Amino acid sequence: MQNIVVFINNNIAFFVIISLILNFIFIILTMILNMTTTKLKNKYKRLTKGTTGKNIENILMDYIEKADDVEKKLSAAFNEIENLNNRFSFCVQKIGVIRYNAFENTGSDLSYSIALLNESNDGVVLTGIHGRAETVSFAKPIINGESSYNLSAEEIQALDRAKDNAIDRAKVKGTER
Repeated sequence: MQNIVVFINNNIAFFVIISLILNFIFIILTMILNMTTTKLKNKYKRLTKGTTGKNIENILMDYIEKADDVEKKLSAAFNEIENLNNRFSFCVQKIGVIRYNAFENTGSDLSYSIALLNESNDGVVLTGIHGRAETVSFAKPIINGESSYNLSAEEIQALDRAKDNAIDRAKVKGTER
């Protein structure tokens, strides 16, 4: 035991330096831990902001429920958009109109042909021929951009205009060429 006391007395400066170095390291570690704890406290305060006495588990469960509700609503909205897009494809999206003078003795362009088509170029061509004594109307079905009935030159022109004036291509303005 006497040997240990003599060894410590001979090396006291060394032990003091080691002790000071270890104390300095502990002080730095304490400061780092204090900064980390402060950051965690601030994050916890932001997380629990607006809650009264709830623990973190309840708060997280509430957020998870809200996220699930948002996900369900978003999924329902996407389904509705898909449903509307499917319905929209059957709506009239392309229109072609041509006015013309069917008879030389009538004096103005009172006759017309109107092509109404959906996204798949299915629809109808409506034609009204105006004469002095009477007006006659025709409706001819269109499937895939063609009719099983003979089309007049004006009806073909109206059909071509409708095919060229799709809403998605924003060429709707100025349908008459």
